[in-house]
Amino acid sequence: MTEEVQSTLGVAVLQNGLPIGNMDEPKYPGATATIKETRAQNNIGGIMTKLVTWIDHDVLGFKIKADGSAAQATLQSDIYDRDMDTWTVVMPPDFHSGGHSFSWVGQISKCTPTEDDGVSYLDMEVTVNGRITPITTWATGLTTPYFSVVDDSTDPLTPVPAASGSVYEYDLEAYSDNAYIIITPTATAGTIYVNGTVVATGVPSGHLTINAGTGQVTYMSIVVTELNKTPKIYWIRVHGGPTAHP
Repeated sequence: MTEEVQSTLGVAVLQNGLPIGNMDEPKYPGATATIKETRAQNNIGGIMTKLVTWIDHDVLGFKIKADGSAAQATLQSDIYDRDMDTWTVVMPPDFHSGGHSFSWVGQISKCTPTEDDGVSYLDMEVTVNGRITPITTWATGLTTPYFSVVDDSTDPLTPVPAASGSVYEYDLEAYSDNAYIIITPTATAGTIYVNGTVVATGVPSGHLTINAGTGQVTYMSIVVTELNKTPKIYWIRVHGGPTAHP
């Protein structure tokens, strides 16, 4: 694997391919086997055999910062739906131990709003039903020209640093009175999600609402997925700039 820029945003958790946040205080699910003893006897003694039968997984526990995103908005209702979702934990791009991501099927078993030092969180637990699968191959990700952004007046906005397939965090300054932005992503392989909505390569997204006003910050995500590969996640922090659109 070629050297890639490390994401300082940490370990991401995805529900059905949609990023819901980055994990704080993760408690990874351990596995404990139930052992059954069997005995076979002959004329001089016997043999005791210990066989693994059931595998009992702990829940995945973590906190995510409550950001008001559409992805997080459904979590508290999902717990009542009892749906089996596909959950994926994605390590930072320079993680080199065992796998880039881990995937399994499970249900939300806890979703509690909490607060710590004035920061709002969702305290989450997710069950593990079946095998936890490590994934060791990265999706291709964004390809040239990667992505472009325009504001609600179709004026281009420039990400910092410049858009790239191997840079996973960006800052983007909008005008203080911009209500939304539009992102046009490019990827020659896989499926692209912009803030959880599928967008075809080279096609503009819909209107992506941002928090208007100087100093306001809105997180946007671009995710490129491929079957049986670790998705590549690109985060864009949209900052409300000091001036209104001229």
